[in-house]
Amino acid sequence: MGKRQQRDPNAPKRNMSAYLLYQNAMRESFKALNPGMTFGQLSKYTSAMYSELPPTEKEAWVARAEADKARYLHELSTYVPPPGYDPKGDAILSPVHNPKSGRKGKPEKDANAPKRNMSAYLLYQNAMRDQFKRENPGMSFGQLAKYTSHMYKHLTPEEKATWEARASQDKARYTAELAQYEPPPGHDAKGILIEDHRPRRKSKRGPKDPMAPKRASGAYVFFTNEMRPKVLAEYPGIKFVELGKVLGERWRALTPNQKKRFEDIASQDKVRFQMEMQEYTARQAAENPPHPPSAAAGSDHYSNFHDASEGSTPTVPSGYETYSQSAHDPYSQSAYSFKGEE
Repeated sequence: MGKRQQRDPNAPKRNMSAYLLYQNAMRESFKALNPGMTFGQLSKYTSAMYSELPPTEKEAWVARAEADKARYLHELSTYVPPPGYDPKGDAILSPVHNPKSGRKGKPEKDANAPKRNMSAYLLYQNAMRDQFKRENPGMSFGQLAKYTSHMYKHLTPEEKATWEARASQDKARYTAELAQYEPPPGHDAKGILIEDHRPRRKSKRGPKDPMAPKRASGAYVFFTNEMRPKVLAEYPGIKFVELGKVLGERWRALTPNQKKRFEDIASQDKVRFQMEMQEYTARQAAENPPHPPSAAAGSDHYSNFHDASEGSTPTVPSGYETYSQSAHDPYSQSAYSFKGEE
């Protein structure tokens, strides 16, 4: 999941759907009625309660949503975005493509390969999607998915057996078609390109030194370390993803003065890391001193010139070119000969 798009703080607040207005209005009441529910269970409970509202009550929430939409459109008509923002107040960011990210989409598949079989839940979801959308026009895509999952879990055993029987039939259809399928060159037995099926390379990161100092942590990390036990006590059995959402919401709800305490702790930890890193670097340098360059190579390199003073002709070592007097000497006698000497 990417970062949330930046918005102009003075931009009009977006309108909410009927379901979101209902959810915001009833959240505290439902939490008081169901103190043992986790964050996810409370969301499913709210969705189920909204779907069971009588038409007159649901129309009231739809009317509120229409009024909120009219408010948003009116404010948007008078809004003048600052430079770098679009007419709705969202920051204009050019998409950046990172070719080294290593992320790939679905593997390329042969167009003539048999279509994969679906599970009982997927068959149920595809069959009921349009009906649930009509019954809950205010739901977003994610809310509709949660609602569908909730409805499937509460099917009677007889109803669920019907969908499982359809899934078994679809699996038999796929197995029969796959037995007759002949993949083209470069594809596996299921029609997927073999090139896209290769395992990803693991990073060749070396082992970390256990004696190296622990890296400095940010203010948010210290906040989560303090707040996590409290949230777990508040919502026993909460999932890891939902726990992260709750911690993030509580961090954003802190005032600047409340955040300053954790920022000061993070600053102290940063100083601790820098001091320990200096000591660690000095210790590593003392334990592994650099090797001095060998002098043997230099003495051997020029050993052939040792006896040159005694009249012997020195042997020129490899790497040194010899130049003839006539070819190299710019003051050669041939270039500066006199008439008398001719």
